[in-house]
Amino acid sequence: MAKARTVKKNGAVSVERYMVPVVRSTFQILAELSKVGSLGLNEVTKRTGVSKSTVFRVLTTLVELGYVVRDMDHKYYISHAVAALSSNVAQLELLRAVALPHMLKLRDEFKETVNLGHLQLDKVTYVEVVPSEFALRLQERPGSSVPAHASALGKCILAFSPPELAENLCRGRELPMLTRNTITDPGELMQELRRVHERGYAFDKGEASPMASCVAVPIMDAQDMALAAMSVSGPSSRFDPRKDSPVVESLLLAASDISKLLRGEIEGQLRRSF
Repeated sequence: MAKARTVKKNGAVSVERYMVPVVRSTFQILAELSKVGSLGLNEVTKRTGVSKSTVFRVLTTLVELGYVVRDMDHKYYISHAVAALSSNVAQLELLRAVALPHMLKLRDEFKETVNLGHLQLDKVTYVEVVPSEFALRLQERPGSSVPAHASALGKCILAFSPPELAENLCRGRELPMLTRNTITDPGELMQELRRVHERGYAFDKGEASPMASCVAVPIMDAQDMALAAMSVSGPSSRFDPRKDSPVVESLLLAASDISKLLRGEIEGQLRRSF
């Protein structure tokens, strides 16, 4: 087995030793395919300088995963699945950009932290966080995540998604207990999601953190399914959202505006792409 090459530059060891050769080869291959459109096995080998056997294994793997297509002439080209990877990032950035002014307004109105999150498998990842200006505040940050079943954000997204999503989340596994208030029984969670769907918003009262309260609403797509969710959260000692509180009404109005703006932006992008 060849030893990883290390290069010292100005007394420091470069990252060369940590690079994975097959990963580098994969991106060399994708880069060549993106330049030309379609290439045969020998053409890819010649252009990249990667061994033919490695090129064949990488392309076979990418075809199996759906990122590359092999046509009847034994030519390879990149599939739409690769574009979808970047479009997901672009969609999240569009979501963040559209939601941020509304999040700032909500933070200024209620003085508490405002969160924007989307579902990734069984967790909600924060896309944007506008923190409270109080010294005592919650410490969420963009990129961090929380189990979907234990958060108002997650319950909102699950409640306004196809039922199979929540069913698959619960099937064959225990729901982790984060606090004594966390819903861990799958049947109880499904009942809670039905209540969330009926009223249009979700509460988290010490389910993810024993000292935090939160209320969230969904951000909807054109099919009335949740793209994401937005919440206002704060320490339970001073923040106690209820169904008739002003924060719920303001959240619902903001989410409705964001949903409409997002649909308009997405439709505009689609029209421009044709």
